[in-house]
Amino acid sequence: MKYALYFIIGGTVVSLTTYLGSLGRSWLAAFVTTFPALTGITFILMYLNAGSEPTVPYARNLLYFVVPWLAYVGFYLLTIDRLGFWLTLTGAIALFVTVSVLSKLIV
Repeated sequence: MKYALYFIIGGTVVSLTTYLGSLGRSWLAAFVTTFPALTGITFILMYLNAGSEPTVPYARNLLYFVVPWLAYVGFYLLTIDRLGFWLTLTGAIALFVTVSVLSKLIV
């Protein structure tokens, strides 16, 4: 039952973001997507299930994805007009994964 709730929460964020984006409210859609609601809920649920101890490494590991996320969005912005949507999105995701793996190996 609790995993169904997790699924509904995640789906709500995706649906709200898509809805706002389709209305041309891109700033608000981006805000909803990056608002730390999901990580906040994850902190709460981890705390309720296992205490505060596992939340610290989770929070620390979130920091590993700041640079890969910036590379992902930067690549998208720089290539969308030249490569088209699908190739740009595929490349951006591949770059995110690559930079994530490299940052994990380096640190």
